Amino acid sequence: MKKLIIAAIAITTTVFANAQTGTETAKAPKTEVTDATNPDRVKIKLEELPAAVRKSLTEDAFQGWTAKNAYIVKNKTEKTYYEVELWNAKSELNVVKFNEDGTVIK
Repeated sequence: MKKLIIAAIAITTTVFANAQTGTETAKAPKTEVTDATNPDRVKIKLEELPAAVRKSLTEDAFQGWTAKNAYIVKNKTEKTYYEVELWNAKSELNVVKFNEDGTVIK
């Protein structure tokens, strides 16, 4: 009888431990915040920018500017492009649009 009780406690403990571990290690959902004024504009993490866009941001043209926010813009009339908010030491904002290949859109 003692063995049965010990086995039941061991099984119960294992089940609860696995249940708690499962909730702690669950991945958080991807956070996409849609701009209320432009539903085609979705906030993304800087790491989610295409490699070509990230490379363009390291070029001399953007020296002294720090990327703070990035957005992907998908709409029916234009190609997909990326908007990056850049800030400098004087707290000036510069929003730059990029094609997927890293080319700046005028």
